[in-house]
Amino acid sequence: MSEWNGIEMAFWDGAVEGDAHRRYRTLHHATGDGVFQLDVEGRFAAVNDTVREITGYGYDDLLGEPIATVLETDGSAIEREIERLRAEPETRSALLEVPVTTANEEPVLCEVRVHPFNGDDSLWGAVGTVREISRRNRTELDWQQQHRDFEYEGESYEITRDLQESEERLRLALQAGGLGMWELDLQTRESPVRSPKHDRIFGYEEPREDWSFEIFLEHVYPDDREFVERSFEEAFETGTWEFDCRIVRADDERRWITAQGEFYYDTDGEPVRAIGVVQDVTEQKENAKSLEDATARLEAATEAGAVGTWEWHVPDDRMVVGASFAEQFGVDPDAAREGVPLEQFVSSIHEADRERVRKKIETAVETCGEYEAEYRVRNADDEFRWVVARGHVECDEDGNALTFPGTLTDITERKRAELEAEDQSRQLETLFQVLPVGAVVADGNGSVLRANDVARDIWGGDVFDVESVDEYDKYPAEWADTGERVDPEEWTMAQVLRGDSVTDPNVYEIRAFDGERRIIMEHGKPVKDANGEVIRAIVTLTDITERKTYEQRLEESNERLEQFAYAASHDLQEPLRMVTSYLELLERQYGDDLDADGEEFLEFAVDGADRMREMIDALLEYARVDTRDEPFEPVELDAVLEDVRETLRMKIDESEAEIEAESLPRVRGDPAQLRQLLQNLLSNAIEYSGEGAPRIQIETERTGTSWRVAIHDEGVGIDVDKQAQVFDVFERLHSQEEHPGTGIGLALCKRIVERHGGEISVESEPGEGATFAFTLPAA
Repeated sequence: MSEWNGIEMAFWDGAVEGDAHRRYRTLHHATGDGVFQLDVEGRFAAVNDTVREITGYGYDDLLGEPIATVLETDGSAIEREIERLRAEPETRSALLEVPVTTANEEPVLCEVRVHPFNGDDSLWGAVGTVREISRRNRTELDWQQQHRDFEYEGESYEITRDLQESEERLRLALQAGGLGMWELDLQTRESPVRSPKHDRIFGYEEPREDWSFEIFLEHVYPDDREFVERSFEEAFETGTWEFDCRIVRADDERRWITAQGEFYYDTDGEPVRAIGVVQDVTEQKENAKSLEDATARLEAATEAGAVGTWEWHVPDDRMVVGASFAEQFGVDPDAAREGVPLEQFVSSIHEADRERVRKKIETAVETCGEYEAEYRVRNADDEFRWVVARGHVECDEDGNALTFPGTLTDITERKRAELEAEDQSRQLETLFQVLPVGAVVADGNGSVLRANDVARDIWGGDVFDVESVDEYDKYPAEWADTGERVDPEEWTMAQVLRGDSVTDPNVYEIRAFDGERRIIMEHGKPVKDANGEVIRAIVTLTDITERKTYEQRLEESNERLEQFAYAASHDLQEPLRMVTSYLELLERQYGDDLDADGEEFLEFAVDGADRMREMIDALLEYARVDTRDEPFEPVELDAVLEDVRETLRMKIDESEAEIEAESLPRVRGDPAQLRQLLQNLLSNAIEYSGEGAPRIQIETERTGTSWRVAIHDEGVGIDVDKQAQVFDVFERLHSQEEHPGTGIGLALCKRIVERHGGEISVESEPGEGATFAFTLPAA
């Protein structure tokens, strides 16, 4: 028995006449191919739905009609195939390609396979299948008819019988549709003949004026180019080529093509022309890949026991199932193969799902309809698995249920993933709602999908009902710093939809829909797909009205404090000058009358007055940082450093200090304050250098939009636990006798750096020197 006969016997084995008829009918209409039966005279005796769809004829139009009236042939090819198969019954039938004319007179190329069936020694008829290949392109057919005879100027070539047959094959190929034909004169390198379809395959709506191997290779996908060139090189030896490759069309779309062709030679055996055809086979490639993937998944599922089948014989309540199905329900596979009552399977369904499944089964039986249910079932290992069952009920003419076949698929992993995703979604939803900030989500077009309660409270209601960015002007707002109106494209959401991440927040003053004015701060981030396209936009918004009010009050308070400090320091100058003047007068008039103690006391008083004047001057300078500042301008730090060196020239010379500095950058700032900053830091580096001559290094580094300047000395250093205090006002780490000073110098440095939008810090170890680093905006 042949393989095919064995499969056939397995399919029909054990079927009584009624069952066999039902199985035949189901197979007849379920297959994707057209199926037909011919009587002994070659007339249609039966057709399925697919034959009707391919031909466009109704059942009544087809039944009883000779097959030759539908197929564009005298039927001889099919008749010869039937006779051949009768003579050689063990061989498989050949696949015939025949053109079919539809009811709309449209030509369709089809594959037909037939097989005779005999009774006794006579032919009873034949059965066959038909499958559509592609629709013919009538324009190309007409074009090819006009160009069947090729004419060449110059040398004439003998057209052999082989060439005539090749051209006939080419004509038939073009008639099948979807093929682009081209010809190339190898001497002139010109392409005198190309079909319009050829250029359209390569993305040209209008025919190109020229064509060549080089142009073809330019369209070949780069990864395939070497293979294609090698195929043509081999074709020069063999005379023909046939290969599949990817191309990049003129519109940059990537497609698959199949290319075939031949070289033709003169009497000296030299190739003189090439004729070829190309066909876009992208859809076939994709379908083949999809089929391959689907087949692999099905095979994997079957091997893993994930798919089972059943057939319930309803009248005698006999449920016949395969081994994997039985094991899934904890039923003995041997007993299930013979048939067991349906209840044995239903009883294994999870208690929470059982009644629902029963009702679906009853409905399908009562209506002779389709059935589908997802539920949990306890298997032989006493664990619950998720399955999906699908089937349909077959009934007799009176509507009585006869059989109920179906399939069962284990979806436990998928269901667990779904349940986990649902759980995560609930958690995210909870998080979304309990966030202390407002959150708004929009799709790639700007249509707002969701907003949490905080966002609604900020805007004074559920007002997020916009469909695009163009509708954002419904939200009235101004920029908080300038008071200018916020245009729709300036909203954070609009920026994010353009693909920008808004990490430096936008601050708006809004007029909420509940009538309140609020100041809000917004951040945003896009969510992009694999192609970099924005598919979601997420914006967070925070009500900072109270914070802004507090900051404004704090700023006003600081201004008052600065004014007070300035005024107080200024007012202290006058009584201090008076004290100093009288001390000097006392020393001049009575200095000779004072004993040693009196002179020492007077010296202490004068020194105290001088230090008080220095502290008042420093305090005034500290207060002026923000009140008497100059506009920022580009400043060359090299020039500033040179001025500071001159100012400190005496101190540098006396201490024999060495200051090494690389080329300093250009920054934006207040020149006078930057001079004060460098002077204070370099003066401290010299002052606290220890016993040896000071060695000072100045280094710079670009960090984003800022410059980092570091001043390193090799002096006495600073204890780690005291480093944070050195920038406080009047904070001193040494006595006046050890190192004189006001205790304001580093505090003034910090205030100058902060005014420039930077930061200042210190790194040090006792006895290892110190490094003071600060940042300034780049010019």
